[in-house]
Amino acid sequence: MKKLLLLTLFCSAAALAGAQDTIKAANLPAQDAEKAYNSGISNFSNKNYSGALSDFNQAISLKPDFEKAWYNRGITKSELKDYAGAIQDFTKTIELNASSDGAYYGRAQARYAIGDKNGANDDYTKCLVLNPSNAQAYYYLGEMKFEGGDYKSAEENFSKAIQYKSDYANAYNDRGSARREMNDYDGAISDYTKALALNPDLGFVWTNLGSVKRKKGDYKGAVDAFNSAINKKPDYIAYNNRGSAKFDAEDYTGAIADFEIAIKMKSDYAFAYNNRASAKIKLKDYQGAITDCNNAIRINPQYGVAYLNRGIARELLRDKSSCDDWRKAMELGVEAGKIYLQDCK
Repeated sequence: MKKLLLLTLFCSAAALAGAQDTIKAANLPAQDAEKAYNSGISNFSNKNYSGALSDFNQAISLKPDFEKAWYNRGITKSELKDYAGAIQDFTKTIELNASSDGAYYGRAQARYAIGDKNGANDDYTKCLVLNPSNAQAYYYLGEMKFEGGDYKSAEENFSKAIQYKSDYANAYNDRGSARREMNDYDGAISDYTKALALNPDLGFVWTNLGSVKRKKGDYKGAVDAFNSAINKKPDYIAYNNRGSAKFDAEDYTGAIADFEIAIKMKSDYAFAYNNRASAKIKLKDYQGAITDCNNAIRINPQYGVAYLNRGIARELLRDKSSCDDWRKAMELGVEAGKIYLQDCK
């Protein structure tokens, strides 16, 4: 979760203009509250969240209507993953100051973290009514729309985030992903490229760029992008995806090498087993393909494509149990299973 902004330190009484020979006892709790608050700010800045929490507790006990202490205690509780407590503190902040866009944003973040997406949506929206230039609020609204499959609305919110924060690399990346889901591959490539211009070290953006270039049939460009992803941060997804691009380019030996690395990095990665099986079928290693399909099915018994591929490998070995595999693939929603079943009696 993105960090929220802490409010600034209170000035000490010594910094005020004019001399005062005596201090009334009634002023002491307020001054002590401010001291505790300032200590909380310092502790938070040093990532001593438990110390900050204690300080903000003290400030609030001394001054129950201390809006900034309630707000910053909410931020601190969010850092400590006490989201229910954070929501209560942000709600109290809003009671004290209904125009606190930061409190609405903080409460939205906490609600988003616990899966209350309706509540988060409402709070992000209220935040933006109060502060229409909050790029992060637009960004997280976009995330929620994307997760819900509303890619057009997601694109619009990411665009707003970029409007108010032109160097928002993550917003460019996610807008690219929304455009990719809407089959706007050129728009997606443009956004991924902009994200990488802002931060070329984002390995996941290189992976996304490779995936959309593969969809466009630019297999060499896809492999190059996956190479960059692997150079930035090697992971099993990038190796699997590079293997898929090599497979599309008919480099089956190179594809198998990448799928093997993906499997070594994540031994329960069913996709890589199935993909390696596909490449082995192309190289006529049918028994090896069956073994890989068996592993994919063992990991995910509902993996219909693995049944389809195992059926193909068995058919090429003249094994009549291939029909059972194609039937199972069809039951699991793989339409190609119907085509292969036409040859079964």
